[in-house]
Amino acid sequence: TSLKCQGINPLTVLAGVSGTGKTLLPMKYAEFMGLHSLVIPVQPRWDSPQDLFGFYNYLEKEYKSTELSRALVRMDKYNYPDSEYGTTYDWPRKRLLMVLLDEMNLARTEYYFSEFLSKLELRRQVDNPDNPALRAKAEVELDTGPGSQHSFRIWVPENVLFVGTMNEDETTQTLSDKVLDRSNVLRFGKPDVRQNIQAKATMQRQQRPYLTFEKWMSWQRDSRPNDSWWNEASRWIRSINDGLDRVGRPFGFRVEDAIHLYLANYPRVNSDDRYKLAFADQIEQKIIPKLRGLDMNDPNTTACLGEVETVIGVLGDGALSETFNTAKTESHNLGMFTWRGVTRT
Repeated sequence: TSLKCQGINPLTVLAGVSGTGKTLLPMKYAEFMGLHSLVIPVQPRWDSPQDLFGFYNYLEKEYKSTELSRALVRMDKYNYPDSEYGTTYDWPRKRLLMVLLDEMNLARTEYYFSEFLSKLELRRQVDNPDNPALRAKAEVELDTGPGSQHSFRIWVPENVLFVGTMNEDETTQTLSDKVLDRSNVLRFGKPDVRQNIQAKATMQRQQRPYLTFEKWMSWQRDSRPNDSWWNEASRWIRSINDGLDRVGRPFGFRVEDAIHLYLANYPRVNSDDRYKLAFADQIEQKIIPKLRGLDMNDPNTTACLGEVETVIGVLGDGALSETFNTAKTESHNLGMFTWRGVTRT
Protein backbone atom coordinates (compact mmCIF):
# COMPACT_ATOMS: atom_id res chain seq x y z
CA THR A 1 0.00 0.00 0.00
CA SER A 2 2.86 2.39 0.76
CA LEU A 3 4.36 1.79 -2.67
CA LYS A 4 1.02 2.57 -4.31
CA CYS A 5 1.18 6.01 -2.63
CA GLN A 6 4.55 6.92 -4.12
CA GLY A 7 3.04 9.78 -6.12
CA ILE A 8 2.82 11.83 -2.90
CA ASN A 9 5.14 9.70 -0.72
CA PRO A 10 8.08 8.93 -3.04
CA LEU A 11 9.95 6.91 -0.40
CA THR A 12 9.06 3.90 1.72
CA VAL A 13 11.44 3.40 4.66
CA LEU A 14 11.93 0.13 6.56
CA ALA A 15 13.48 0.95 9.92
CA GLY A 16 14.28 -0.72 13.21
CA VAL A 17 16.16 -3.67 14.62
CA SER A 18 19.12 -5.01 12.65
CA GLY A 19 18.80 -8.52 11.26
CA THR A 20 15.00 -8.63 10.96
CA GLY A 21 14.82 -8.84 7.16
CA LYS A 22 14.47 -5.18 6.20
CA THR A 23 16.67 -5.63 3.13
CA LEU A 24 15.35 -9.05 2.24
CA LEU A 25 11.68 -8.04 2.29
CA PRO A 26 11.75 -5.54 -0.62
CA MET A 27 14.04 -7.83 -2.63
CA LYS A 28 11.64 -10.75 -2.17
CA TYR A 29 8.69 -8.47 -2.89
CA ALA A 30 10.27 -7.42 -6.21
CA GLU A 31 11.00 -11.05 -7.05
CA PHE A 32 7.50 -12.22 -6.18
CA MET A 33 5.68 -9.35 -7.91
CA GLY A 34 7.80 -9.33 -11.05
CA LEU A 35 9.69 -6.03 -10.61
CA HIS A 36 13.20 -5.20 -11.71
CA SER A 37 15.34 -4.26 -8.71
CA LEU A 38 18.50 -2.28 -8.03
CA VAL A 39 20.23 -2.40 -4.63
CA ILE A 40 22.42 0.61 -3.74
CA PRO A 41 24.45 0.33 -0.52
CA VAL A 42 24.70 3.83 0.99
CA GLN A 43 28.20 4.81 2.16
CA PRO A 44 28.95 6.88 5.31
CA ARG A 45 30.97 9.40 3.24
CA TRP A 46 28.04 10.41 1.03
CA ASP A 47 27.39 14.14 1.30
CA SER A 48 25.92 15.32 -2.04
CA PRO A 49 23.63 14.23 -4.90
CA GLN A 50 26.76 13.42 -6.90
CA ASP A 51 27.14 10.29 -4.79
CA LEU A 52 23.79 9.10 -6.15
CA PHE A 53 24.09 10.18 -9.78
CA GLY A 54 27.79 10.50 -10.52
CA PHE A 55 30.11 13.43 -11.25
CA TYR A 56 32.38 14.94 -13.86
CA ASN A 57 36.01 13.86 -13.38
CA TYR A 58 38.13 16.89 -14.30
CA LEU A 59 41.34 14.82 -14.47
CA GLU A 60 39.96 12.21 -16.86
CA LYS A 61 37.60 14.72 -18.51
CA GLU A 62 34.64 12.39 -18.52
CA TYR A 63 31.47 11.80 -16.57
CA LYS A 64 31.57 9.02 -13.98
CA SER A 65 28.06 7.62 -13.85
CA THR A 66 26.53 5.39 -11.21
CA GLU A 67 24.25 2.38 -11.43
CA LEU A 68 21.30 4.57 -10.50
CA SER A 69 21.93 7.21 -13.16
CA ARG A 70 22.37 4.54 -15.84
CA ALA A 71 19.17 2.80 -14.74
CA LEU A 72 17.17 6.04 -14.74
CA VAL A 73 18.40 6.89 -18.24
CA ARG A 74 16.98 3.56 -19.38
CA MET A 75 13.62 4.40 -17.80
CA ASP A 76 13.43 7.98 -19.17
CA LYS A 77 11.49 8.01 -22.44
CA TYR A 78 11.44 11.81 -22.78
CA ASN A 79 15.12 12.79 -22.71
CA TYR A 80 16.53 9.58 -24.19
CA PRO A 81 14.22 8.44 -26.99
CA ASP A 82 15.24 5.47 -29.10
CA SER A 83 15.13 7.56 -32.26
CA GLU A 84 17.84 10.00 -31.08
CA TYR A 85 20.13 7.77 -29.06
CA GLY A 86 19.79 4.49 -30.92
CA THR A 87 18.88 2.73 -27.67
CA THR A 88 16.71 -0.31 -27.13
CA TYR A 89 15.22 0.76 -23.82
CA ASP A 90 11.53 0.47 -24.72
CA TRP A 91 10.87 -2.81 -22.89
CA PRO A 92 12.00 -1.78 -19.36
CA ARG A 93 9.94 1.41 -19.61
CA LYS A 94 6.80 -0.71 -19.73
CA ARG A 95 7.78 -2.43 -16.46
CA LEU A 96 8.64 -1.33 -12.91
CA LEU A 97 12.00 -0.79 -11.23
CA MET A 98 12.45 -0.87 -7.46
CA VAL A 99 15.49 1.06 -6.19
CA LEU A 100 16.59 -0.02 -2.71
CA LEU A 101 18.81 2.40 -0.75
CA ASP A 102 20.30 -0.01 1.77
CA GLU A 103 21.19 1.45 5.20
CA MET A 104 20.32 4.89 3.89
CA ASN A 105 20.97 6.63 7.22
CA LEU A 106 24.64 5.66 7.46
CA ALA A 107 25.09 9.11 5.90
CA ARG A 108 22.99 12.21 6.50
CA THR A 109 20.02 11.55 4.21
CA GLU A 110 19.32 15.27 3.68
CA TYR A 111 22.79 15.77 2.18
CA TYR A 112 22.54 13.28 -0.69
CA PHE A 113 18.81 12.60 -1.09
CA SER A 114 16.87 15.73 -0.07
CA GLU A 115 17.22 17.58 -3.39
CA PHE A 116 16.24 14.47 -5.32
CA LEU A 117 13.26 13.92 -3.03
CA SER A 118 12.05 17.43 -3.85
CA LYS A 119 12.29 16.64 -7.57
CA LEU A 120 10.22 13.50 -7.10
CA GLU A 121 7.58 15.49 -5.29
CA LEU A 122 7.48 18.17 -7.99
CA ARG A 123 6.36 15.57 -10.53
CA ARG A 124 2.81 16.01 -9.21
CA GLN A 125 2.86 19.62 -10.40
CA VAL A 126 3.69 18.67 -14.01
CA ASP A 127 0.43 18.34 -15.92
CA ASN A 128 2.04 17.38 -19.23
CA PRO A 129 5.48 15.72 -19.06
CA ASP A 130 5.62 15.71 -22.87
CA ASN A 131 6.31 19.46 -22.67
CA PRO A 132 10.06 19.94 -21.92
CA ALA A 133 9.46 23.38 -20.37
CA LEU A 134 6.89 22.03 -17.91
CA ARG A 135 8.82 18.97 -16.81
CA ALA A 136 12.17 20.79 -16.44
CA LYS A 137 11.46 21.82 -12.83
CA ALA A 138 11.08 18.17 -11.81
CA GLU A 139 14.08 16.82 -13.72
CA VAL A 140 17.48 15.91 -12.32
CA GLU A 141 20.35 17.64 -14.12
CA LEU A 142 23.59 15.69 -14.25
CA ASP A 143 26.88 17.48 -13.55
CA THR A 144 28.56 16.78 -16.87
CA GLY A 145 31.27 19.41 -16.53
CA PRO A 146 32.14 22.65 -18.38
CA GLY A 147 31.78 23.04 -22.11
CA SER A 148 29.20 20.30 -22.51
CA GLN A 149 27.29 20.67 -25.77
CA HIS A 150 24.24 18.95 -24.38
CA SER A 151 22.41 19.30 -21.07
CA PHE A 152 21.84 15.81 -19.70
CA ARG A 153 18.66 15.71 -17.65
CA ILE A 154 16.62 12.85 -16.23
CA TRP A 155 12.88 12.66 -15.77
CA VAL A 156 12.14 10.00 -13.14
CA PRO A 157 8.92 8.24 -14.19
CA GLU A 158 6.39 6.88 -11.72
CA ASN A 159 7.29 3.28 -12.57
CA VAL A 160 10.49 3.72 -10.52
CA LEU A 161 9.79 2.93 -6.86
CA PHE A 162 12.15 3.97 -4.06
CA VAL A 163 12.62 2.01 -0.84
CA GLY A 164 15.14 2.64 1.93
CA THR A 165 16.29 0.59 4.90
CA MET A 166 17.77 2.01 8.08
CA ASN A 167 19.10 0.60 11.33
CA GLU A 168 18.76 2.73 14.42
CA ASP A 169 21.85 2.74 16.59
CA GLU A 170 24.68 5.04 17.64
CA THR A 171 26.35 4.84 14.20
CA THR A 172 23.40 6.15 12.19
CA GLN A 173 21.56 9.42 11.55
CA THR A 174 17.89 10.22 12.19
CA LEU A 175 15.51 11.41 9.46
CA SER A 176 14.40 15.03 9.27
CA ASP A 177 10.77 16.11 9.11
CA LYS A 178 11.18 16.81 5.39
CA VAL A 179 12.00 13.18 4.71
CA LEU A 180 9.44 11.84 7.18
CA ASP A 181 6.63 13.90 5.61
CA ARG A 182 7.45 12.47 2.19
CA SER A 183 7.73 8.84 3.22
CA ASN A 184 6.02 6.01 5.04
CA VAL A 185 8.17 4.48 7.79
CA LEU A 186 7.55 0.77 8.41
CA ARG A 187 9.22 0.02 11.74
CA PHE A 188 10.52 -3.45 12.58
CA GLY A 189 10.35 -4.26 16.29
CA LYS A 190 11.67 -7.24 18.23
CA PRO A 191 11.13 -10.43 16.19
CA ASP A 192 8.33 -12.72 17.32
CA VAL A 193 8.76 -16.48 17.79
CA ARG A 194 10.43 -17.98 14.72
CA GLN A 195 8.04 -20.04 12.62
CA ASN A 196 8.87 -23.38 11.02
CA ILE A 197 8.93 -22.58 7.31
CA GLN A 198 10.89 -25.59 6.06
CA ALA A 199 7.84 -27.09 4.40
CA LYS A 200 7.14 -23.90 2.45
CA ALA A 201 10.80 -23.46 1.55
CA THR A 202 10.79 -26.72 -0.38
CA MET A 203 7.98 -25.61 -2.68
CA GLN A 204 8.99 -25.39 -6.29
CA ARG A 205 9.78 -21.83 -7.35
CA GLN A 206 7.56 -20.67 -10.18
CA GLN A 207 8.69 -18.31 -12.90
CA ARG A 208 6.57 -15.16 -12.60
CA PRO A 209 5.91 -12.79 -15.46
CA TYR A 210 7.14 -9.22 -15.14
CA LEU A 211 4.54 -6.81 -13.81
CA THR A 212 3.65 -4.12 -16.32
CA PHE A 213 3.33 -0.48 -15.35
CA GLU A 214 -0.13 -0.43 -16.91
CA LYS A 215 -1.26 -3.26 -14.62
CA TRP A 216 0.30 -1.55 -11.58
CA MET A 217 -1.55 1.68 -12.33
CA SER A 218 -4.84 -0.19 -12.66
CA TRP A 219 -4.52 -1.20 -8.98
CA GLN A 220 -4.18 2.40 -7.75
CA ARG A 221 -7.05 4.53 -6.57
CA ASP A 222 -7.42 8.23 -5.81
CA SER A 223 -8.95 9.37 -2.53
CA ARG A 224 -12.28 11.18 -2.83
CA PRO A 225 -14.30 13.23 -0.31
CA ASN A 226 -17.32 11.02 -0.97
CA ASP A 227 -15.54 7.94 0.41
CA SER A 228 -17.50 6.54 3.34
CA TRP A 229 -14.58 6.94 5.76
CA TRP A 230 -13.41 10.39 4.59
CA ASN A 231 -15.10 12.58 7.20
CA GLU A 232 -14.15 10.40 10.16
CA ALA A 233 -10.53 10.15 8.99
CA SER A 234 -10.41 13.92 8.54
CA ARG A 235 -11.66 14.39 12.09
CA TRP A 236 -8.95 12.10 13.44
CA ILE A 237 -6.32 13.95 11.41
CA ARG A 238 -7.39 17.33 12.81
CA SER A 239 -7.40 15.97 16.36
CA ILE A 240 -3.89 14.56 16.05
CA ASN A 241 -2.57 17.68 14.34
CA ASP A 242 -3.99 19.86 17.14
CA GLY A 243 -2.03 17.71 19.60
CA LEU A 244 1.17 17.96 17.57
CA ASP A 245 0.73 21.72 17.32
CA ARG A 246 0.96 21.95 21.12
CA VAL A 247 4.52 20.61 20.98
CA GLY A 248 5.52 22.59 17.89
CA ARG A 249 5.43 19.66 15.46
CA PRO A 250 2.28 20.09 13.34
CA PHE A 251 2.06 18.77 9.78
CA GLY A 252 0.72 20.35 6.60
CA PHE A 253 -1.68 19.45 3.82
CA ARG A 254 0.82 17.05 2.26
CA VAL A 255 0.63 14.64 5.19
CA GLU A 256 -3.16 14.95 5.31
CA ASP A 257 -3.41 14.11 1.59
CA ALA A 258 -0.95 11.24 2.02
CA ILE A 259 -3.02 9.68 4.80
CA HIS A 260 -6.19 9.87 2.71
CA LEU A 261 -4.38 8.33 -0.26
CA TYR A 262 -3.05 5.48 1.88
CA LEU A 263 -6.56 4.70 3.12
CA ALA A 264 -7.94 4.77 -0.42
CA ASN A 265 -5.39 2.19 -1.58
CA TYR A 266 -5.62 -0.10 1.44
CA PRO A 267 -6.92 -3.59 0.53
CA ARG A 268 -10.71 -3.92 1.01
CA VAL A 269 -10.77 -0.58 2.82
CA ASN A 270 -14.55 -0.24 2.52
CA SER A 271 -15.38 -3.51 4.26
CA ASP A 272 -15.48 -4.41 7.98
CA ASP A 273 -14.12 -1.05 9.21
CA ARG A 274 -10.74 -1.85 7.68
CA TYR A 275 -10.18 1.87 7.17
CA LYS A 276 -9.49 1.99 10.91
CA LEU A 277 -6.61 -0.46 10.54
CA ALA A 278 -5.31 1.59 7.61
CA PHE A 279 -5.44 4.75 9.72
CA ALA A 280 -3.63 2.92 12.52
CA ASP A 281 -0.90 2.12 10.00
CA GLN A 282 -0.51 5.80 9.20
CA ILE A 283 -0.26 6.76 12.86
CA GLU A 284 2.52 4.22 13.21
CA GLN A 285 4.24 5.19 9.94
CA LYS A 286 3.88 8.99 9.79
CA ILE A 287 2.78 10.38 13.16
CA ILE A 288 4.68 8.51 15.88
CA PRO A 289 8.11 9.11 14.24
CA LYS A 290 7.43 12.85 14.74
CA LEU A 291 7.07 12.32 18.49
CA ARG A 292 10.56 11.02 19.16
CA GLY A 293 12.55 13.10 21.63
CA LEU A 294 9.60 14.97 23.19
CA ASP A 295 10.20 16.11 26.77
CA MET A 296 8.00 13.86 28.94
CA ASN A 297 7.98 16.44 31.74
CA ASP A 298 6.31 19.05 29.53
CA PRO A 299 2.52 19.29 30.04
CA ASN A 300 2.12 19.91 26.32
CA THR A 301 3.75 16.55 25.62
CA THR A 302 1.22 14.87 27.90
CA ALA A 303 -1.63 16.57 26.06
CA CYS A 304 -0.18 15.65 22.65
CA LEU A 305 0.33 12.00 23.53
CA GLY A 306 -3.18 11.97 25.00
CA GLU A 307 -4.68 13.12 21.68
CA VAL A 308 -2.81 10.41 19.78
CA GLU A 309 -3.72 7.77 22.36
CA THR A 310 -7.41 8.71 22.15
CA VAL A 311 -7.47 8.17 18.39
CA ILE A 312 -5.50 4.92 18.65
CA GLY A 313 -8.05 3.67 21.18
CA VAL A 314 -10.92 3.73 18.65
CA LEU A 315 -9.03 2.09 15.79
CA GLY A 316 -9.04 -1.51 17.01
CA ASP A 317 -5.31 -2.13 16.60
CA GLY A 318 -4.60 -3.83 19.93
CA ALA A 319 -0.89 -4.34 19.31
CA LEU A 320 -0.36 -0.66 18.49
CA SER A 321 -2.39 0.50 21.50
CA GLU A 322 -0.51 -1.75 23.92
CA THR A 323 2.90 -0.81 22.51
CA PHE A 324 2.08 2.92 22.62
CA ASN A 325 1.09 2.69 26.29
CA THR A 326 4.28 0.74 27.07
CA ALA A 327 6.37 3.34 25.22
CA LYS A 328 4.80 6.13 27.28
CA THR A 329 5.65 4.34 30.54
CA GLU A 330 9.25 3.65 29.49
CA SER A 331 9.65 7.20 28.17
CA HIS A 332 8.68 8.71 31.53
CA ASN A 333 11.64 6.90 33.08
CA LEU A 334 13.98 8.16 30.33
CA GLY A 335 12.62 11.70 30.31
CA MET A 336 11.91 11.80 26.56
CA PHE A 337 9.60 9.90 24.24
CA THR A 338 11.15 6.88 22.51
CA TRP A 339 9.62 4.40 20.09
CA ARG A 340 10.91 0.95 19.12
CA GLY A 341 8.12 -0.27 16.89
CA VAL A 342 5.30 -2.77 17.31
CA THR A 343 5.92 -6.48 17.75
CA ARG A 344 3.13 -8.30 15.94
CA THR A 345 2.35 -11.99 16.26
